[in-house]
Amino acid sequence: MKKALTAGLLSAFVAPGSGHFYLQHKRSALVFFVLAILSLGLMLQQVMQVAQLISLDIQTGVLPLDIGVITAEVTKQTTATIRDGADKLMYGFILCWLIALLDSVRLGLKQDKQDAVTAPKNA
Repeated sequence: MKKALTAGLLSAFVAPGSGHFYLQHKRSALVFFVLAILSLGLMLQQVMQVAQLISLDIQTGVLPLDIGVITAEVTKQTTATIRDGADKLMYGFILCWLIALLDSVRLGLKQDKQDAVTAPKNA
């Protein structure tokens, strides 16, 4: 399998930076992986804050133990969280993944061309 295809599949289906790691571009791999983990971690932190607030409201009796009321509150809080910046984190994560994918394919194509030039020709 060509390096470009393998690197692209790794970046697309494993994690941002895995294609770079396969191509021995470890610094780039680390940068893409750290950016992806940071954005996911920040999104998870915001989700956990919403969950804790709703949990506290249930424990204190502000929200009744009614699945319809709790679902409506989760929807309301989630919409507010997305509006307040979680969508930027999500778009940043997707952009990081896409850039990592495209760059790993580009680097793989470059290595494939170099390999084709340096490969011994069958005569």
